[in-house]
Amino acid sequence: MEGLPSEARNPLLGMVCILAATACFSSMQVLIRVLAVDVPVVEVSFFRSLFGLLLQAPLLFWFGFGTLRTGRIKLHLVRGSVHALSMVLFFIGLTQVPMAQATSLEFAAPILSTGIAIAFLGETVHLRRLIALGVGVVGVLIVVRPGFQAVSSGQLLIMLSVVLWAGCQLMIRELAKTESSFVQGIYMAAVFTPLTALASIPVWVWPSMHSMVGLMAVALVATIGTWLYGEAFRRAEMSAILPLESTKLIWSVSFGWLFFSEQPEVLTLIGGVTIFSAAAYITIREAQLSRMKRV
Repeated sequence: MEGLPSEARNPLLGMVCILAATACFSSMQVLIRVLAVDVPVVEVSFFRSLFGLLLQAPLLFWFGFGTLRTGRIKLHLVRGSVHALSMVLFFIGLTQVPMAQATSLEFAAPILSTGIAIAFLGETVHLRRLIALGVGVVGVLIVVRPGFQAVSSGQLLIMLSVVLWAGCQLMIRELAKTESSFVQGIYMAAVFTPLTALASIPVWVWPSMHSMVGLMAVALVATIGTWLYGEAFRRAEMSAILPLESTKLIWSVSFGWLFFSEQPEVLTLIGGVTIFSAAAYITIREAQLSRMKRV
């Protein structure tokens, strides 16, 4: 909410933005699954990064290259590298598991980042946080159901991706102390693009014109979704908009059924809601504690 005068805050606009952002991210997942039939997933990641960087280029000229000055280049490089690996793994996993299942597991990122912060960064452990973490883990077990069914390679890739993304969230939190979201986004894309380009060389396939349009659409939808997501948190309180992020599960179920004839399992939905509820509680509670410390 910092950087906006109180009269510019608009909870209703923030709620609209978060709903539109979840629709964008789910649409991106549909495009990736369709494109992956003809274009290797790592190459899809490359073009998503390349076109995303080009879309941000006009803003870089507008704000000036001086905005990129930073004393934290190493952290930017680490964050970008980990994020790139996380994205590629998620895209690959997305082609192997139902959309609803991928989204349900994706909700676990805030829970994992909290667990990492407690285990490795020495953050204070409160009983309610521990209970929420436990509930989130139960939700993951409901979705994956190890011991009752074989854990697929797609599920493992999604979970590994989410673990890496959880680590990224902690780095993003640290970078946010000195770097704007725009600067973080530029450095992220600047690291993504060459890494995914190198990884694409062994499996490179020249996209058809039809696929190239789809790849540009992936970058456009992802960029718009990211902007809407950030704008939502600028315009409204977290407690008002975060619960609406759960609509991503609705989009995923709807798109999975509409485009890929996927019938969502009841336990997947129950697990997804459980994971999201625990993650939302942790995120909102941390925001409340942060405000209390500043008072």
